[in-house]
Amino acid sequence: MLNEQVIDNLSERLVNRFENINITILKKIGENIKKIGTLTPTDALRLESILKYGGGYEEIAQELAKITGLTVQDIYDIFEGVSKKNLQFAKQFYDYRGVSFIPYEENIALQRQVESIARITIGEFITNTSMLGYGLQDNNGNIVYKGIRETYNQLIDEAILSVSQGKETFQESMYRQLKTLGSGGLRVIYPTTYIDKNGVEKHHTRRLDSVIRTTMQEGLRTLHNANQELIGEDFGYNGIEVSHHTNSAPDHIDTVDGKQFVLVNKVQEQINNGIEIEIKQEDIRGNQVKVKSKIYDDFNAVNNSLDRPVSTLNCRHYTFSIIVGVSKPEYTQEQLDEDKKKNLDGFEFEGKHYSLYDGEQLLRKVELELRKSKDTQILARSSNNVELVGEMQSRITQLTSKYRDILKASGLPSKLDRARVPGYRRVAKNKLKWYN
Repeated sequence: MLNEQVIDNLSERLVNRFENINITILKKIGENIKKIGTLTPTDALRLESILKYGGGYEEIAQELAKITGLTVQDIYDIFEGVSKKNLQFAKQFYDYRGVSFIPYEENIALQRQVESIARITIGEFITNTSMLGYGLQDNNGNIVYKGIRETYNQLIDEAILSVSQGKETFQESMYRQLKTLGSGGLRVIYPTTYIDKNGVEKHHTRRLDSVIRTTMQEGLRTLHNANQELIGEDFGYNGIEVSHHTNSAPDHIDTVDGKQFVLVNKVQEQINNGIEIEIKQEDIRGNQVKVKSKIYDDFNAVNNSLDRPVSTLNCRHYTFSIIVGVSKPEYTQEQLDEDKKKNLDGFEFEGKHYSLYDGEQLLRKVELELRKSKDTQILARSSNNVELVGEMQSRITQLTSKYRDILKASGLPSKLDRARVPGYRRVAKNKLKWYN
């Protein structure tokens, strides 16, 4: 069944694919800057048109189109696989109700639902990948975001201008821009803008890897929950079980995490239609229903009272359609209480108490900083910027040490593979002379 590990694995497959194109772009930019830095101003000017119009950017565009095409097919395949598993899980309820079970290959309604939600998710991917770019500094030190082609051409122009002003100016200028470029990463640049506190117009942007994870995770949860509702209507569901995951956020740990709920409107509908169920009219008390001496709260009432309803605003929970009183909870109350206690007991780190939920957020921040530093190190290495290579390598070492310290203090599982960047290799300080 769908769980957080499955969602993470499916999302990372696509993240890694687009991270490859990011590294390809950074290396190509770095290698061209390295060429320019070895030339006289006159020779550098002669090289400009070759670098800008000789197919460099077109190669990037073709690779990006290829990767986007593969991703479109992947999303269809992934969504179809999730829906097949959802349907198979629900077969037990079809059997209990004595309702005819239609396998996925013949279930036209479910197939149409998969196609519809997959198209929405694919549309978001295509839209986002059409707005990709990087941030560079302007003459006042403000970061300005531009498309990939514009970024590529601007850096070549700046490198050639800097060479004509002397090697020292070239190194300073390229150090500043390469650090900005690498740490910002490949980003989705949205058309919306805002004015910062200094009166400078800024674009709303997000790192592409974060956008892919969010888009994929939200798409999968939307698909799963929609599947569950469609299938539930088919077999006659009247309740919801919310998934459980360790280290739940504070606003969901006591309210929905791992709990079963009744759907009062469904129960009322089934009673009115004379469907034989174990719940009687007198067992309904407002937003609660009593089944076999157990009280169930109404899911809609609880969910609507939350600031973050289930499966929205980065919530990692999702829902299962159930028959109340028939479906055995996946987790006992004792298991839920034990996980909650571990979460809140948390750990101490650098003189501060963290819940395990807070610890996970801290680890995600370190992973992001590691990816940014590795991107920048690769760019610096490709462009022969020794100073920046050394600075980033030291930062990577410090961040890796901090990550291990957090793991040791918290006992949380490592997800350091999320900080892996293709093409990165460690460079010892005493070997930096290779790049001189």
